Amino acid sequence: KNVISEYKKHGISQQDILREAEGLTGAEKLKAEDIASVYKLYQEKIAKLPAKEIGDIYSKLIGINSNNFEESFRDKYSKVNLALLNGFDEFTKPEIEIINKTADIGGLDLHLLFDYYKYNPSIFSHLDKCYNNFLAKGFKEIKDESTGIHTAFLNSVRSNLFLQPGKKVVGSKQSLTSITASSREKEIELIAKEIKSLILNKKAEPSSICVAFNLIDKYSPIVRDKFSLYGIPLNLTDRFSLATSQPVIATINLLEILGNDFYYKNIFRAFDSYFVEKNEVDLSNLLKASVELRIISGYQTWKDLLNNAILGQSFEDRSLNDFSKKQANYQKALEDIDSVYYRLKPFRKPMNFLQFYNQLINLIFEMGYPSKIIEGRNENVEKDIKALTTLLNNLEELSLLFELEYGNDKKFPLKFFINQLKTFALFSRYNVKEVPGYGVQVTTLNEIRGLNFNYLFIGGLNDGDLPTRFSPEIFFSGSFAKEEKKHQAEERYHFYQALCTWKKHLFLTQPLFDDKKELVESNLFTEFSNLFDLKKKDETDYENLIFSKEELLKYIGETPLDKIDELELPGEIDVDLKSIKESIIIDNHRSEDPFGDSPYSGNIKTGLTTELIKKLDELSERQFSATQLETYAKCPYKYFAERVLNLSTIEEPSEELEALELGSLLHVILYEFYTSLVEKGIRLKSCNDTEFKEAKKLLFSIAEKGFNEIHTGSVFSFYEKEKLLGFNNKKENSLLYKFLLEERNSDDGFIPKYFELSFGNISDDNLPASEFKIDDVNLRGKIDRVDINETRDAIKIIDYKLGGTKPSASDLQRGLSLQLPLYLFAAKELINAQQKKNLQPFGTEIYSLKYSSKDFGKKLVGGRNVRNKETDEFYEKRKYESEQMIETCLESIKKYVRAISNGVFHLSDLEDREKKVCNYCNFKSICRISEVS
Repeated sequence: KNVISEYKKHGISQQDILREAEGLTGAEKLKAEDIASVYKLYQEKIAKLPAKEIGDIYSKLIGINSNNFEESFRDKYSKVNLALLNGFDEFTKPEIEIINKTADIGGLDLHLLFDYYKYNPSIFSHLDKCYNNFLAKGFKEIKDESTGIHTAFLNSVRSNLFLQPGKKVVGSKQSLTSITASSREKEIELIAKEIKSLILNKKAEPSSICVAFNLIDKYSPIVRDKFSLYGIPLNLTDRFSLATSQPVIATINLLEILGNDFYYKNIFRAFDSYFVEKNEVDLSNLLKASVELRIISGYQTWKDLLNNAILGQSFEDRSLNDFSKKQANYQKALEDIDSVYYRLKPFRKPMNFLQFYNQLINLIFEMGYPSKIIEGRNENVEKDIKALTTLLNNLEELSLLFELEYGNDKKFPLKFFINQLKTFALFSRYNVKEVPGYGVQVTTLNEIRGLNFNYLFIGGLNDGDLPTRFSPEIFFSGSFAKEEKKHQAEERYHFYQALCTWKKHLFLTQPLFDDKKELVESNLFTEFSNLFDLKKKDETDYENLIFSKEELLKYIGETPLDKIDELELPGEIDVDLKSIKESIIIDNHRSEDPFGDSPYSGNIKTGLTTELIKKLDELSERQFSATQLETYAKCPYKYFAERVLNLSTIEEPSEELEALELGSLLHVILYEFYTSLVEKGIRLKSCNDTEFKEAKKLLFSIAEKGFNEIHTGSVFSFYEKEKLLGFNNKKENSLLYKFLLEERNSDDGFIPKYFELSFGNISDDNLPASEFKIDDVNLRGKIDRVDINETRDAIKIIDYKLGGTKPSASDLQRGLSLQLPLYLFAAKELINAQQKKNLQPFGTEIYSLKYSSKDFGKKLVGGRNVRNKETDEFYEKRKYESEQMIETCLESIKKYVRAISNGVFHLSDLEDREKKVCNYCNFKSICRISEVS
């Protein structure tokens, strides 16, 4: 469509393309014929609609006879006797015809300012055809003899730039400067510093300064940031893409919620926008619910899984001890999903374009766009209003076109309208009205034609930016295609036009690198510097001056501590040297003694209010799990962030069956399996074939049911199911069958006796509880399995693990691994108290549930597996080692809780902290461990 429109603007018809095709061969000939065919179909479609493009209007105007043309002109402009065309360089053939017709109107003088110099083809050759066409039409050439301040400079540029050999113009350094920077960011920073110097030292008005780029898109955000940093007012006249406008993006994201059936990313993208009125929608809670219940998309899926979770029918209900806390959150998430659904409900049914347009306006007002825009930041208010206005105007125009083409009966689904929105947003641009006389003008080279500034900066002087690289036009064939030579002349001409707009000083700037990519100096700049002497500047010329408050603060921070008090600052600068010095002292203290008693190093009790000290003391009254205390042991700061401040990171939801959930599922399966065996009176160890067959049937039945309740259908979940229940439907090739065999063939003298044995208040670690204590420390936990050897009066605990990794002897000795020793102690105490027995601790075992044969099975913790396990000596040794392990664990627990109560939350001081905690910690970016390391 764009190609055909461009053909029409140049007065090239379908017949012209076919005639051109006759002189072409091969692929070019076929391409031209295909374009001509599409052209014909497109024109036939346009003819059926009362709609015209610019090229059609040109053709219509040219087709009007001279009398009717003059009559129409005078009907509109009866008193006009002078027409002046200025600021244009190249005209299409139809435009020349229209200008010529206008010049023939009686009583009208038409003058065209045409910046052309035929003796420098390197700059002006692309205008030759246009110039000759005007002469052929009878236009008279009048040379502009007026003089200006820079006549000598402009004459040198017109006559000699890009021509070889060139004669060097001397004495130009006073008004011409080149600035070289290491990067685009540094380039804008140096421009800002130079502008600030002009304003302060030369008393230049900001509005008399212009910064121009050939490609401004790369620079706009950098200019806004740097100019704001240096306190420079600016008037940036970039043409913005509608597709990058935040109100437009928010609108499309809102509609895509329904269009993509409540895909979670669309929900969060839409409601994370400043412009969308959330109306108490708790976005964070929705994301947590989607992660916990693995909801990816589907309005009905959201409803079903949230309802199941609320009613306690989901798998998680049986595996999460604190599930009761989540019910209120799930209920809120359900209400929010319903709220979003009803807001978007009008868009569910097919509509014609006008109906969609009206519904979208209703949605925009319902979501509070207007008030949000007006309440926004000052620099963005006008931009956002213009973007939203452009969106609605384009939609209104489209609705009229669709009404012309389809009438009001044709209706379309929402996805059709979303695609239309995305398409025209991608190709639509808008600009914000300039504020006259305000700020430094920042714009493109094309926008400053015919204007004048005292000081001009031309930035981005690198090949690829200015000049841009030539790209052959794919859909233009033969003589219609632009040649590289013409492209080069156009780029030079734009540079030349910019050189005509300054009076007092010209600055030419360029970066050396774009990220890690080395940039090439613009050949335009090279040619210019060959012709003129330039004063050269780089980053070193600005090193010893402070241009912003940020630079001042950085300078103070780098000043020796004992010299800060000697600094003398102007009274109007609002900088508190005393507080800066105190901050530096604190930072130095942290670096020199990161694990000291200072509150700035993690010992927070010092200096707290009485109320906060009381809250800190209450921490020790909580119930602690072994996992929580292990976190403290490895990194007190991480415990503080997670358990005191309740900070958490939210991951994205996954359709995969995660290791944690698979582990929980296995716990539930094995718990139900063993409790059912006890009810049936079956002992799996050394059982007969009939009992084994019945146990096998029972285990796989429980597992099948449990797996089907997880609500997931991903490829990964299918693999986990196969691994659990048997590859290729063969139960013998499954993890559960391995488990059955392992249990049947066990010869260690222990019998599984207790399952999912809980101690403490499992449901809420903030509730006081007295069920299980060590001294004054409340503890809680759930033990997977307790095995008893009644012959030896020995007890051991079994901990199911998918990974199979067991705690190292070093972690047990250092008190970093607490769970298994604590569980062994708790099981011994609880069972002895309940059963009036005197069971002795034998040890703990990790039961690896990994599928591979080498990893599967029980692994003794804190000792070595030996062949002769039935001797008294062996049991005594195990008892001694277990008691030592328990003693270390209990002493560590009391030490950690004392430290928590005393407010000690310093960084991890483990020598191997990176391996133990830091490499996998979500809080690494906010703690100071990298400084300590």
